[in-house]
Order: sequence, then C-alpha cells, then structure tokens
Amino acid sequence: MPADTWSELLVHSERLTALYTELPPLEHLVLRSVHLSPYGPGVTLRVELPRFPDRAPVTWTEAGCDRFEAQIEFLAVGEDLRMRGTPDRTVVDIELSPLVQVYERRIRVAVHGAGFSLDFTAWAGLKADHLNAYRSNDADLDTARRWFESRVDQHLHQVLPPTTAKTFYE
Repeated sequence: MPADTWSELLVHSERLTALYTELPPLEHLVLRSVHLSPYGPGVTLRVELPRFPDRAPVTWTEAGCDRFEAQIEFLAVGEDLRMRGTPDRTVVDIELSPLVQVYERRIRVAVHGAGFSLDFTAWAGLKADHLNAYRSNDADLDTARRWFESRVDQHLHQVLPPTTAKTFYE
C-alpha cells in the first residue's frame, strides 16, 4: 500500500481532509516524538507534515503560520515493535503495507530516517488528532504559540503541553 493512500486508512478523517485539497504523502515528515501507550498496545507519532494545508483556517494564515503538525495514532500494535535511535526532529518516511496472510485488517508500519527506525504491525486504521499550526520563525518550536484545529485543544492549549500531559498524548 503506497504511502499516498494513507487517507483511505484514516478513521474520522473529516477534520484533516478538510484542510487539504489532497493529503500529502507520508514522506519527508519531521518526527517530533514517539509515544508508546502504557494502557494498551498503541503508538502515537507526532509529525510535521511536509506541506502546509492549502485550505488552512483564516486565523492560521492571518497569524503567519507556515507549519502543520498532527499526531498519527496506531492501535492494536503487535508485539513485534522494534525501535532504534532517538526521534529528535528526524526527517522520516512512513511506509504502510497490508498483511495479506492474516484474517484481521492489519498493516505493517515502517518509519525510517537517518539514524532512526521504527517497525511494527497494527490494526489497519489510523487516527489523526491534535492538528495544529505554528510559525517556523519562532525561536523555540517546542514552546512556540500553536493554533489548534479542535475547539477543545484551542481552549486548553496555546503551546504544546509537556510530553507527560496524559490527556494530550494518550
């Protein structure tokens, strides 16, 4: 399954697909963080997409935002997870391929970049959440002002919460 068909695997994709005429492929993403869920077999990747939404909200463009970030969540992750390296703003490609010899809808996920790799199997459904925009010219991107797509996130956060904030990362 080519990376450009990842939109077909999105569950409740309306919020993300409303921002793009065509979703960018899962290539040349900046990997900000990897979160392994302590409550179940889940993996969440916080990534910067390679291009800013062409249908961005007016508030984002008026604020001068030019970068877009999302969390991509994988559920029912198999025990075959292997990670090497540290995801420190590494540019990665995510490859999704179907597992054809199983009865469930499952995919193989391969995340690879310079000095980093993450491989696992998961349920063939992705969730994109905590969609946000920011300005690349801010001094520290981790503490930069964020403009969130979700009204709940808009109300709760103006910057990215610390990685220990359970409600945001789980």
